[in-house]
Amino acid sequence: MTMKFKGDFYQIGVVVRDIDAGMAHYRNLLGLGPFWRLDTDYEGRYRDWRGRFANRNAFTKWGDVYLEMIEPVVGQGNAREWLETRGEGIFHLGYAVDDLSQRPDGVDCVFESWGAKMPNGDAAVIHLDTVEQLGYYVELSDRALVDRLNARIDKFMNELAI
Repeated sequence: MTMKFKGDFYQIGVVVRDIDAGMAHYRNLLGLGPFWRLDTDYEGRYRDWRGRFANRNAFTKWGDVYLEMIEPVVGQGNAREWLETRGEGIFHLGYAVDDLSQRPDGVDCVFESWGAKMPNGDAAVIHLDTVEQLGYYVELSDRALVDRLNARIDKFMNELAI
């Protein structure tokens, strides 16, 4: 078995019950922040369920990587399922990639976010079902999308540092 991804590790995804309490907890416990807030509302798929997802999100730097904190609000996605079955904590690691079709060791794509799409219409953010092998999902995101998101987070943090 080989679980190697062609891309750059850039993000730790954490699911929380309450985004405000989560930001306060990570700020107090680990000294993280400030957090850039972005609420999302998009169509997507998790396994056989298709529909609307809405999340409350917060982003910050955590060393050389970014932290994405997610509070699921609407939809039957893997963030909600993780929260209900495993509780709060790390549920995905994110990679910025040029090829979202990669499936190391034949793992399945179980989540697609259609909020951002590739030029061919495919989802620009997917999750691979690596929980059994790794203990968390692997998120593959289009590199251009990641670059725009990280630039926005960096700009927010730099503006607050001035």
